[in-house]
Amino acid sequence: MATRTTNRRLPTVRINDREVVAEPNETVLQAALRAGIDLPSGCRVGGCGACKCRLAEGEVRELTETGYLLTQEELDQRTILACQSVPRTDVHIVVVSDAAARVRGKITARERLTHDIVRVRVALDTALAFRAGQFVSLALDGLPGVTRCYSFAAPPADDHEVSFIVRKVPGGQLSPHLVDADDAAVLGRAVELSGVAGDLTLRPGSGPLVLVAGGSGLGPLLALLKQAALDGETRPFTLYFGAREARDLYCADELEALGRALPGGLRVVPVLSAAPEGDGWTGERGLVTEKLPARAAGAQAYLCGPPAMIDAAIPALLRAGVAREDIHADRFTTLADAPAQVTKAAEGAEPAPLPWALEALHTLKFSLFHLVGLAATASLLAGGRAVTAGLVGVLALYILGDAVAGDDTSTPKLRHARVLTAQLWLALPLLALVVFSAVWSVSPGDPLGYGAWLGRLTGHDFLAARDATTLGHHVSAVVLTGLMIGMIGTIPAHELTHRTWDRASMAIGRWLLAFSFDTSFAIEHVYGHHRYVSTAHDPATAPRGRSVYFHVVASTLKGNVSAWNIEASRLKKRKLALLGWHNAFLRGHAMSAALVVAAWALGGPRAALFFAACALWGKALLEIVNYMEHYGMVRDPSTPVAPRHSWNTNRLVSSWSMFNLTRHSHHHAAGEVPYHELRPYPDAPMMIHGYLTTIVIALVPPLWHRLMTPKVLAWDRDHATAAERRLAALANARSGHGAFTARATSALAGHAR
Repeated sequence: MATRTTNRRLPTVRINDREVVAEPNETVLQAALRAGIDLPSGCRVGGCGACKCRLAEGEVRELTETGYLLTQEELDQRTILACQSVPRTDVHIVVVSDAAARVRGKITARERLTHDIVRVRVALDTALAFRAGQFVSLALDGLPGVTRCYSFAAPPADDHEVSFIVRKVPGGQLSPHLVDADDAAVLGRAVELSGVAGDLTLRPGSGPLVLVAGGSGLGPLLALLKQAALDGETRPFTLYFGAREARDLYCADELEALGRALPGGLRVVPVLSAAPEGDGWTGERGLVTEKLPARAAGAQAYLCGPPAMIDAAIPALLRAGVAREDIHADRFTTLADAPAQVTKAAEGAEPAPLPWALEALHTLKFSLFHLVGLAATASLLAGGRAVTAGLVGVLALYILGDAVAGDDTSTPKLRHARVLTAQLWLALPLLALVVFSAVWSVSPGDPLGYGAWLGRLTGHDFLAARDATTLGHHVSAVVLTGLMIGMIGTIPAHELTHRTWDRASMAIGRWLLAFSFDTSFAIEHVYGHHRYVSTAHDPATAPRGRSVYFHVVASTLKGNVSAWNIEASRLKKRKLALLGWHNAFLRGHAMSAALVVAAWALGGPRAALFFAACALWGKALLEIVNYMEHYGMVRDPSTPVAPRHSWNTNRLVSSWSMFNLTRHSHHHAAGEVPYHELRPYPDAPMMIHGYLTTIVIALVPPLWHRLMTPKVLAWDRDHATAAERRLAALANARSGHGAFTARATSALAGHAR
């Protein structure tokens, strides 16, 4: 292989038969695109799987643990995600199915299937090798630099004609040209196809086949069915086809003909999620994932459509008895659905860089967080009334500060990422200082000579002040320390554990979470909550009418169970022992246990119990925040997470001292965006007030329901889609809370009329 002479030899990447030298920290995909090597890609953040390829030789560093993302079969075949893999050595990458081949052709026909979906037929200049169920990158002449992945909607044919089913993506760069343009601008237009990929191909077997399609996801399943008819497949097929309204269903005649052509038959179950009442529809209503069979042991399943639909369908099929290795999926992640693209479309052009002095001020504003931690430490050490005064001061800062200072909707472009990351990393030594000071304040003697050292340094008798502290002030210390664990521990850890590609940030984030006995958050939150937010599958989303106190317990228990299941699945795929060092769930709780032991070593059982009380209060704070961030929200699992699926606030003090956690709507729409780039989304659903104010209100259930119920009902009216309004009506009926059940009764009466 070719080499480059440098102080440190850079690895060479061979993709099929072409080579490129990778730059430092460059992914396989970045290296390929820089060298003009055509490698299939889609979202480029590890979500869509379009850049899957096989690592034939060498080693890579995974930026994201793909055991959470790839199937057992893919891992066994050394499949990697090119966009998440940095070469450690010279590597040989095999892109399957002639992925590097380029074929040109012309659009010969376009058939409108629905108001936003068309079938495009392309006559190729030469044959292209592919299998039914695979996809290809398509480029349209006149749109330089724009390629999108589309699945073949028919198996290979001798006449070199291929077809694709294309849905118009709002804000898309290519699909509107195929869907909206007039025939003169489409027919005869040249295209180039390259990078055939995908493994949604029909496997041999003896059991029945379950197909699940959403929207344009019917395309590759049509190709599978047509190929099965050509092959004389005798197994029975059942197709569950999810759409919003009757106008979104298509290819009914083709499916009926396929049912006659397939020896084993084809049963089609269309399901409408947003069909208006009185439209004459007599078929299934609801979410397609709710209609899957309750028992399907021995079946094979093939899923195609939006990621949320697939994420909801897989657990349902597993519960029905379908083996995990018999579930095959193609996630239709579009660039318009990708978070960063949604953000740009919503916000317009990027803000211009700031002058250095103004940028420094915007960077320093996040240091309010550190000042609060230092002030809390000082009050804990001062003892007596100072402890309670410190607690009151923190509460006043947030509650009164948010009330007086108003909102911060600024969106500056900050360039010094290392400084911004350092602000997060500093949370670990700061939290260690706060907690050590708090544990010292209840310990007998003078552990490590800390009080004597401080006395010599300042001239203040800290030991005497500590000994004069009463029980009531020690209770204040628990509340204040737990509050600091929640703020200084969980909030930066939330940001850091989203950076799955950064080992240092992940390690610091997990240690911060250990202070609240919640390292499982690093698993469940990233790989569970962000998938299932605002659905019934998400433990952190509080349903309507629930008490915050019940939610703290329920979400804690269910969140840990979810994290355990996610980690167990990863270990099984990696062929690692469940009860061993590689289990991040167990390793994380061992970190928390080590902190309890350290507190015991400092001050005995009293200090250990004190720390445990602070840690549990810090964990409870996280669940209270979860409660108020998504309370009462509902989401159609077949739709991507959007800003409307989180309660937001732009209060200045909360934003500055919580690393923009308050901009939660953008965070859930774009989980990989760093805190300093989060947008305020002033049109998003707004919570009652700033964070600490809302926490206090949530702790008083009658006040919470009085203030929040009208907001949730307004969300139904102003933000929910038609499908979500149906889910909201069901949630209202189940809530057991007067205002919600009254609305549900009224809605049902309206439907009856």
